[in-house]
Amino acid sequence: MAAIRVVLGKAESLLEGESMKFSFESADGEHEGFILRHRDRLYAYRNECRHIPMTMDWVENRFLSRDRRYIQCATHGALYEIETGLCVDGPPVGETLRCLSVEVEDGQIVVTILQ
Repeated sequence: MAAIRVVLGKAESLLEGESMKFSFESADGEHEGFILRHRDRLYAYRNECRHIPMTMDWVENRFLSRDRRYIQCATHGALYEIETGLCVDGPPVGETLRCLSVEVEDGQIVVTILQ
């Protein structure tokens, strides 16, 4: 199984509650992903709602609900748990965002996408 590694920059540059969008090319085309820091952990997901395959950010790089407790789809308002990607409110309840592997290596954020 092939893997794509995307280096996103210094881990210390992504502060609590912040997110960062990125692009990657896979066997089935160009895609977007995003990472966010929540409770001092990094989480990464594909930038694609599970209800309708559209990007989720409200405006560039804004993925969280107003209370900052959930990832929220800008298209129809579905709410996903930050820690698991599980949809808890909205049309795709019970569906989960596509999680991406994220690690910090030598101080750099690295996302690995398996194909």
